[in-house]
Amino acid sequence: MEDSKPVLSPYRWVILAIMWSAVFIGLAAQFQVAALAYKIIPAFKLTSGQYSMILTAPMLAGVCFSFAAGALADRFGVKRVVAVGFAFSVIGVFFRYAAHSFWEMFALMFLAGICPGLLNANASKLLGAWFPGEQMNTAMGIYFSASGVGMSVGLATSALFPTTKSAFETAGFVMLVIWLLWLAFIKASPEGAPGLPAMPVTGYIKVAAGSRNVWLVGLALMFLMGSSMVFSGFLPNALNKVHGMSPVAAGFMTSIVTFGTIVGSLAGPFLSDRVGKIKPFITPVAVLGAIAGYGSWLLPQGAGMAAMLALFGIFLGICTPLLMAFPMLLPEIGPVYAGSAGGIIGTLQVIGAVFIPSFIVAPLAGQNYDLLFALGSLSFLMVGVVSLLLPELGAAARRRNIS
Repeated sequence: MEDSKPVLSPYRWVILAIMWSAVFIGLAAQFQVAALAYKIIPAFKLTSGQYSMILTAPMLAGVCFSFAAGALADRFGVKRVVAVGFAFSVIGVFFRYAAHSFWEMFALMFLAGICPGLLNANASKLLGAWFPGEQMNTAMGIYFSASGVGMSVGLATSALFPTTKSAFETAGFVMLVIWLLWLAFIKASPEGAPGLPAMPVTGYIKVAAGSRNVWLVGLALMFLMGSSMVFSGFLPNALNKVHGMSPVAAGFMTSIVTFGTIVGSLAGPFLSDRVGKIKPFITPVAVLGAIAGYGSWLLPQGAGMAAMLALFGIFLGICTPLLMAFPMLLPEIGPVYAGSAGGIIGTLQVIGAVFIPSFIVAPLAGQNYDLLFALGSLSFLMVGVVSLLLPELGAAARRRNIS
């Protein structure tokens, strides 16, 4: 299939801004729970396992719905599918204050994750309809930066609210406003853009699932998210127990990774577009990221550790948007099947975030933090190994294919 070039419209920045806002509030709401853990854990008498389940419940929504969401978006449009997810997420985010038990909070957090999960699965499809191929990496980088900003804002501001209820209600109101903006201003494609063929949902899934490259991208993102969650989930407690940092200092040190991710998600796609290649910014970067991640744990606390954590975050940020842009760039996928491909990729991505830390790394490592962060770094290294099997789809390669 030939790569269709979107009709260039300045309205594409409105689309990107609303998408960015949706991811921002989804992540901010999720990490309010992390910032307010000192209140939530005793209030609900949670075990560490139950708290972990509540924190990762939004990601489980992505596991459950990403695959179907991509195929449904190919058939009915991204706007409709994500709008339905928004309705459930607004309810989940707003009414968390009314939860009185672990299961009630878990269910509401699960609802809160539906919208981000559906949007993440279809981000490449919607952005690809508005942005030309040579701008896709940059657009995806800007979009992905919302995750880091949302996490940072959620962690930094939640404890400033007088009550947990006021923090949750504020996030709910913000998400409601963004939902209304989505309904009012999101459009499937620019005016004058060619329509896409309609077929049964199973037809979209069959084509996307038959692409070897779709599964490779999903596998790479699975390893990437597994590595990211190992560090973000276990590093604060490990720094406190092993390095003797205070909880505040450990939290600040871990947040350096988040800020590095924001920088990388913007700088990586920009440099990739300038050079015209993608793979040189994934494979070597993944190797360097694995070294930086494990090196940060081995170093004593101080400027060296902070610098290595910043590099680890930057390398994470570089790889993620470049991999997420692949569905629209793959010649066998393109705009017609990008939703289904994104659903497969998104499902694998969230599986990595949930299952690699909880069911592989943690059981193998136990209380051995050296082994734990070695395995987390190895997961990042595997991103580089998998990406070696992917085709080069940078701007320079696409121009050669066209000519």
